[in-house]
Amino acid sequence: MMKQRWFTRPGAGTFLLISYCLWGAVSLRWITEFIEHQHPLTWAISLILLIFGVAIGLEPLLTNRSTVWAHIYLASQMMLVFVGSLFFFELDFFAMLYFVLCGQASFLLPQRQSFIWTAILIVTTVVAQIIQFGIPVAFSFILLYVAGLIFVAAFVRLVLRANDARQRSEQLLTDLQSAHQQLQTYANQAEELAIANERTRLARDLHDSVAQTLYGLTLQAEAASRKLTTGQTEVVQSYLATIQEDAKQTLQDTRLLIFELRPPILENSGLTAALQARLDSVEARSGLTMQVTLGDAGRLPEKLETDLYRIAQEALNNVAKHAQANALQVTLQQINGRICLQIKDDGIGFEPMAVSPGSVGLQGMAERVAQLNGRLTIDSAPGQGTNIQVEVPL
Repeated sequence: MMKQRWFTRPGAGTFLLISYCLWGAVSLRWITEFIEHQHPLTWAISLILLIFGVAIGLEPLLTNRSTVWAHIYLASQMMLVFVGSLFFFELDFFAMLYFVLCGQASFLLPQRQSFIWTAILIVTTVVAQIIQFGIPVAFSFILLYVAGLIFVAAFVRLVLRANDARQRSEQLLTDLQSAHQQLQTYANQAEELAIANERTRLARDLHDSVAQTLYGLTLQAEAASRKLTTGQTEVVQSYLATIQEDAKQTLQDTRLLIFELRPPILENSGLTAALQARLDSVEARSGLTMQVTLGDAGRLPEKLETDLYRIAQEALNNVAKHAQANALQVTLQQINGRICLQIKDDGIGFEPMAVSPGSVGLQGMAERVAQLNGRLTIDSAPGQGTNIQVEVPL
């Protein structure tokens, strides 16, 4: 079965119009130049032309999308032209009708079969011209019509290839648009999942740190109240000291949790201002001696600012929770088209190679730096403090 009827393919409608123009030209020339000779077979030639013209329009019904019927159609039409051209002397122009069949063969059949039909039409043309005019005279007609057949076959094949390429391009565009929509959907789902995970983590941290500490403060306050009624002031003072220390720790934990959210100042004023606000609100109130050098990096792309802030936030959280440091050094600079961030403390340090591969904090920092095509360096040892350096290109 053929893929589709030839007249439905792009360019076929134009070729059908050209086909009827050729058929009309051949018919008109026959009528104006030869009907006056009153040849006894004039009616036969006219009937051949009429049948040929009607068959062009009825081709979809005659072939019915069948390759076999397409070959029968082309062979029948070719024989009509061949026989008609031999009925009367100097009917060489009948060979123009082969142009129509050559184009139809290219539209109807696969490339190899259409080339075979082009060769058959060329041979038929050569034979008909030689029979009518003989070899010396027929040579010029042969060159003309053979060149025309080759041109029609090549032109139609180029049209079909261009159409196939256009269809492939449209299909590729459709596939790309579909893939883009799927990626957008996955990205939205990933973002929603990240938000849900972040909320879960914050809820867990609130429960494990702030909620538990507040519950402990409540119990200690009740115990102190009972001791106060019995006059045990020294025990009450001990409870109050513990309550004060736990309250300070709870306050610090609360500040850390608050700043783990994207602060408005990061969106409004940029990375430098957000880091300074974090240091002033958390680290400065924890009693750390700080040396801060925050150069004016200007406004950076939103993702770059957010990721660098999260990296600095994770490093500062580690200092507050684990380092037991007395001094902190924070540096942010733009050097040679790169953003350089350094966070250094004098705490207890750790052995980077001994850290569990599943460490969420360090792993998250490494993943963010990798996404930014940057470089992360962690220099630490037990008792030697920790030095974290991040370099990312702008």
